[in-house]
Amino acid sequence: MLPDMLWLPLLTGVGMTLLLALAGVGLFLKGSAWQALALSQWAAVGGVAASALSWPVLPIALGVSGAMMWLLRVQRQAEHAALASFLAGLALVTLLAANAPQASLAAARWAEGQLYFVVPSDTWAVIGLTLVSLLLFWTLRRTWLRGQLAPNVASWVTPSLSARLLEAGWLVAVIVMGAMVFGVPAALSTLLFPAWMSALQARCLQHWIQRTILLGLITFMAAWWLSLWWDQPFAPMLIITHVAMGMLLWGLRLLRVLPGRPGG
Repeated sequence: MLPDMLWLPLLTGVGMTLLLALAGVGLFLKGSAWQALALSQWAAVGGVAASALSWPVLPIALGVSGAMMWLLRVQRQAEHAALASFLAGLALVTLLAANAPQASLAAARWAEGQLYFVVPSDTWAVIGLTLVSLLLFWTLRRTWLRGQLAPNVASWVTPSLSARLLEAGWLVAVIVMGAMVFGVPAALSTLLFPAWMSALQARCLQHWIQRTILLGLITFMAAWWLSLWWDQPFAPMLIITHVAMGMLLWGLRLLRVLPGRPGG
């Protein structure tokens, strides 16, 4: 039986997994998965700086990450800019942590996550963002299809400015909340691994989304119980579970291919 104090983290983690898995599909479809590196790391920069200055953490993290999203969207070499921004953000967090005791504690929280220590306001924020995502789902889906890296229908018009701004704002909110709850490494893992693994066998976008969310929830629950059973921190266990699941799925896929090979 799960103790009462763990129900709040579990509910928050499930909701955050749903949101990050959906965001991962959108990032991969548009060929902008690299943006997740920069956005999550600069959310940590904003959060750590806000903690050092005793300012509200979430608004500052959202603002800094949103500014980084805008900078990346206007760059022509987005992948290079995202990688450089990620490294610069990592360096800034390290410098802040080295020069301010309060920033050091905040940097550790953004690296390791605070899922076990979420408060009701965090849970309500995730629930609210999930409900908003349900309302925006078809708008997001249409924006991703029309803005994808290699669109299937060449005659489709590009998404409107309002739709692109809405999608960008939604992505920033999801990535910032994910980095705050799971920690930057585990949030990136939840963004990238389920969508990447599910894309290999998805028949269409709807199937891809369903498989990604299902895989994200399975790996989250596995990491949740393993971390409790072995008394380990959740974030690294989640990343290890993603990697193990990826290796398992790759092995199963390889076993299905090998018997059909000529001369195999």
